[in-house]
Amino acid sequence: MSSGSLRWSVELPERGSRSAGMGTVRPRASLSVSSPTHGDERLSLPVVVGRKLDALAQEAFEPSCRAELLHKVGELSRQCAHARMEDLVGRRDYSAVELAERLSLDGYARTVVDEVVSRAREVGIIDDARYGAAFARSKTLSGWGRIKVERELARRGVDVGDIPGWPEEFFSAEEERERALTLASRRRLTGKNDYQKLVRFLGARGFSASTSASVAREVLASSGDRSW
Repeated sequence: MSSGSLRWSVELPERGSRSAGMGTVRPRASLSVSSPTHGDERLSLPVVVGRKLDALAQEAFEPSCRAELLHKVGELSRQCAHARMEDLVGRRDYSAVELAERLSLDGYARTVVDEVVSRAREVGIIDDARYGAAFARSKTLSGWGRIKVERELARRGVDVGDIPGWPEEFFSAEEERERALTLASRRRLTGKNDYQKLVRFLGARGFSASTSASVAREVLASSGDRSW
């Protein structure tokens, strides 16, 4: 497409092209722009933005300059990123960091991602404290210890200090030990390095070193093994 001294075109990836796997960059569209002020440029776009821009080209969209074209690209990007955000959070809750990562993987510019995520937080669509509380309750019920819950929330950008009632309303030493004992009691003992294996197992589940060691000793004592 051309308008005066401005020339541009959109290249879309082949239908059905896929990324290499989970957490990898998604296929991208490509915008080629040639202008007197910036010469030849090749810009990467999310596929959905590229498709909308290509559709506009078919409808005789003729920007008069590079700035007008990029303004339209930014406008489409914000619209598509917002729609993508609504689709994602409609399926499950996200932390702000997780949502930003998903939008970035789709190819949205950092400025667009920050704007969409900030707005979602502002209106309460995403809330790290709410997300963190739900995550902690779910993982506690599945047998995770406090350390692993805190580690995984930190990886998702959630500060446990922002969760109301943390940690008293989620963990108690007695309940933590009972969960660890229940999990350890289900493990098959082989008679070879059972103490070390139980301690490692419980540590990997997020229980403290002292709790893991104490529970491992209790499980082995109840089986008659006092080799530890």
